[in-house]
Amino acid sequence: MIPFLLLVIGLLLILIEFYLPGAIIGIMGSLMVLASIILFAFETTSLWALVLYVIGAAVSIGLIIKFALWRIVNTKTGFSIYSSQDQEGYQASTYDPTAVGKKGVVLSDLKPGGYILVEGKQHQALSIEGYIPKGSEVIVLSGQEESLIVKSKKESKS
Repeated sequence: MIPFLLLVIGLLLILIEFYLPGAIIGIMGSLMVLASIILFAFETTSLWALVLYVIGAAVSIGLIIKFALWRIVNTKTGFSIYSSQDQEGYQASTYDPTAVGKKGVVLSDLKPGGYILVEGKQHQALSIEGYIPKGSEVIVLSGQEESLIVKSKKESKS
């Protein structure tokens, strides 16, 4: 009786892991399933019963996982962690392309990353030459992801 109880509790913990991720609950559930198999092995004298129990536990885990995934996908919009919407064209962050070629002033020391001011707008920036102190003038060369790539204005004249 105890092995079956441990199996059911383990399966429930594995199911809960899909809704409260963090691995701890899933690991506890897996350990309970394993413990139920070990206890069943000690209680039974039949090898066939043990093999059937292990197969039943494995099938049960597979069905629990399949059910959880089905439930996540088929839950009403707004109540699910699953997004079936197309992600085409999504861009997490980008630099301002209109700032390329313009002059700016360093707002915080670029070591090599920091912030600059270009035409009254604050932008993240990366210096290609390393450290540039606050207050220095820079020229925007290009951009990468969310940052502008800059070079000290005094270096660009030579």
